[in-house]
Amino acid sequence: MTPLFRTTFAAALIVSLPAFAQAMCPSYQQSGAALSYDAEQAYVPQSTTVIAGGDLDLSSCAEIPGTGYVIENPDFTMQYDALGMGRALEIRVDGDCDTVLLVNTASGEWLFNDDTMEMNPALRIENAASGQYDIWVGTYGTETCEATMTVETF
Repeated sequence: MTPLFRTTFAAALIVSLPAFAQAMCPSYQQSGAALSYDAEQAYVPQSTTVIAGGDLDLSSCAEIPGTGYVIENPDFTMQYDALGMGRALEIRVDGDCDTVLLVNTASGEWLFNDDTMEMNPALRIENAASGQYDIWVGTYGTETCEATMTVETF
């Protein structure tokens, strides 16, 4: 390899790194496992098992809040119908390790929680809007573990 080629190749690699790093953040472009609840159904807690964690470090994603590790695509894509009831929507996780919760709401807002209930997260969205909620169940560290995500309205 000539010195000029090595320099050009190295420069091209450095220029492309920010785009590569950006691509390694959570994305709701692909759907997760489909869930669908309305405010009345979720008045009774609805639980689903999941393997928490992933290989994407949230702390390296400037546009997304939180610290922890998740997978690129959502674990769940939930369609929620508020039925005009004005209820709070709570999403919580109970895991065998230190879990975190990342949600992209129906309005496009990113929400994050860690350790509301000891080592388990919970998010309560007051007067939750109808629409799509993308949900990532992650871990604070690099380990993965079994977890249960619960959706409930109040």
